[in-house]
Amino acid sequence: MSSHTLKFVAAVAFVSALFLGGTGVAFAQTPDQVKAEFARAVYQTSAAKVHNERPQPLLRAVVVLRVKLDEQNQWKAEVFRDNPEQPEMTRAALESVAKLPAPTGLTPRAAEILRNEGLIEAWLFQNDGRFALKTLAKPQRGA
Repeated sequence: MSSHTLKFVAAVAFVSALFLGGTGVAFAQTPDQVKAEFARAVYQTSAAKVHNERPQPLLRAVVVLRVKLDEQNQWKAEVFRDNPEQPEMTRAALESVAKLPAPTGLTPRAAEILRNEGLIEAWLFQNDGRFALKTLAKPQRGA
């Protein structure tokens, strides 16, 4: 593993440690904070598949999921947009959501929003299969 990768993994672990508590992820309350903390949780639980580089100009795939909480407080994702020629990228995005622990510390309003509306997030895949989430991604490189 390169020193750049090790630094990134350490940074993700540090940031994630701020939000992990008990058996799940402790989420902030504004919609933007909830979305950013959701993305950080995905980064933490899928660290080996995440990159922290500027996304390449022509992405391998873009997968957009609508993510909600079910009545058992578990994350459920539905495909909003995918690349039919790249089903393995859709599976990787769905699996990254399936790995997430249940969130903790949500206000009743935040929980209601996540159950009813959820959030929409885009997985930006590089040629090597690693991804960044749009919410936390650096600006894409020019062609």
